[in-house]
Amino acid sequence: MKNVKFQLNYKQLLKVALISAGTFILLIPVTSAQTSGAKPKFFICSKGMERFATIVTTKHDINLCGQPEKQTSVLAFRTTGKSQVTTLPLVSSQHPVYSAVTSNGTTYKLDLEQKLLTITPKKGQPSTEKIIGSD
Repeated sequence: MKNVKFQLNYKQLLKVALISAGTFILLIPVTSAQTSGAKPKFFICSKGMERFATIVTTKHDINLCGQPEKQTSVLAFRTTGKSQVTTLPLVSSQHPVYSAVTSNGTTYKLDLEQKLLTITPKKGQPSTEKIIGSD
């Protein structure tokens, strides 16, 4: 068997170093959240409320929240990639369909059975988003 020698030039070495560093940087938040016991950034329920379910649609991150040991009473959502959270009291929480209405008349209907979020403005056409993930 011949001795095989690996020769790396500086460009290959630089690529390997950058890929390794990038991977390490991307894994830091995951490992620190797992080891520190901190809640993940996705947790968007109001203080004093418990998260009952997390739902991800094509455009929104949603949590169903409520007081510990009580029914789901709040829909907390944000546009994916944004930090502003909107919290709405539920007007209907008959599992698997949850509904909330904003002060300007926009209705949010979350149907877990059909895997759809329907947003209906007071005036205009409703929009539908598919649920792409949930816990």
